[in-house]
Amino acid sequence: MLESISIFESEEPPTMTTTQLFNQIKLGDVKAFEELFNQLYPSMCVVAREYVKDNGLAEDIAQEAFIKLWNSRDKYDTISSLKSFLYVVVKNLSLNHLKRNKLGNQYTESLIKEDFLNFNNQIVEEETYRILQQAIEELPKKSARVMLLSLQGIQNQEIAERLDVSVNTVKTLKYNSLKTLRTKLKDYYFLLLLFIGEI
Repeated sequence: MLESISIFESEEPPTMTTTQLFNQIKLGDVKAFEELFNQLYPSMCVVAREYVKDNGLAEDIAQEAFIKLWNSRDKYDTISSLKSFLYVVVKNLSLNHLKRNKLGNQYTESLIKEDFLNFNNQIVEEETYRILQQAIEELPKKSARVMLLSLQGIQNQEIAERLDVSVNTVKTLKYNSLKTLRTKLKDYYFLLLLFIGEI
């Protein structure tokens, strides 16, 4: 979906706050948009997946939220928290999808009633997910791939098939990665175990 905006250049821009990024995005700066996307897209996928329970659909919804931000960038003088703004957009897009395709208005209305109580918990989960993901991305490439797929809830057998390795190899890479991550993550380590499921 993002191909319609531009093909991003490979040169890395200086790190900016989200407020600075939005100021640049308002001017049509695609590189600033790319940086914001890279920072927040995985988090938005987590939020969307909490609603729609489907990885592919969650990715589409997260991308649509960024498209909406880009297309409406001229409508806002400022956005105090881009992350909160995108949370709300993703949440609304997810609820709209459920309303169109799930159990109708009664189901969606019930979900909205629960949403106020659950939303803060989802934000905490998303922040935790982001921390875990950053630590995992510092692992060797194949180990990182295994752990990131595990973080998405994908089971060992499917990971093995995707990477064209044995299930035992997946388990070994997981085990070794967890030993490394135990030191890096410290207080977050037990949460990683909750996210990745079977070892």
